[in-house]
Amino acid sequence: MNLQGKHILITRPEPENQISCLFFQTAGAKVTSLPMLSITPLSEKEASIRAQIFELDQYNKVIFISKNAVRHGVEWIDYCWPQLPIGIQWVGIGEGTTTLLNELGSTLGIQAKHTPFIGKNGDLNISENLLSQPEFQTIQGERILIIKGEGGRQLLASTLSERGAQVNELALYKRDKITYSLVKIRTAATADFICVTSTESLENLTTILANLAQDWFKKILVVPSQRVAQEAKKMGWEHIINAHGADDKSLMAAISDL
Repeated sequence: MNLQGKHILITRPEPENQISCLFFQTAGAKVTSLPMLSITPLSEKEASIRAQIFELDQYNKVIFISKNAVRHGVEWIDYCWPQLPIGIQWVGIGEGTTTLLNELGSTLGIQAKHTPFIGKNGDLNISENLLSQPEFQTIQGERILIIKGEGGRQLLASTLSERGAQVNELALYKRDKITYSLVKIRTAATADFICVTSTESLENLTTILANLAQDWFKKILVVPSQRVAQEAKKMGWEHIINAHGADDKSLMAAISDL
């Protein structure tokens, strides 16, 4: 795909931001990097985290919510488990998270299978899509660990609990909002497309731009799901494209289709 002449604003947290910037630059686009969130390990909770990781062998399924959950989680598992416990089903939410889980976890013996998207006309979000998979329908009595960041949606944990599973959540990092000077923001003023991959990033971006010219809200906003698209509409964005995925390939495909 050729994006020659297009200017794209990337708002992912690092290190994903730089990876995405390179991806779009390779396709010929001009790219501006403005991460909306920073990722910080929960170092003050190391003792609690370690204790939960040591109980990994008690779980039937371990779900990783994001690439950052994979990075921090695999590091902890490597530290606490010289030999990986057997019988665990390893799960990544979304194709990108699953791919990274297999890459970083390969030396430990982690093998995760990407769950195919089965939403009608792409109307499911990634959590809903995971919950619609056959292996998550009959889970009465199973123990499931969700590895994630602080906060976030409770849909996955609450639904799995309602289906009879014993669910625990393990937060390994937090997301902090980043602020920018007006001079820095102006470097992205000519962007044709703005890629936002989470509601939290969208909220911070919208807050930053709220006191500027409303022309920003007329730019084309590319989001990963219908849920984020609905939130963007509430915040006043006028031109919203649902890429049906947060990975770079999905974002690029949505832009190219325009």
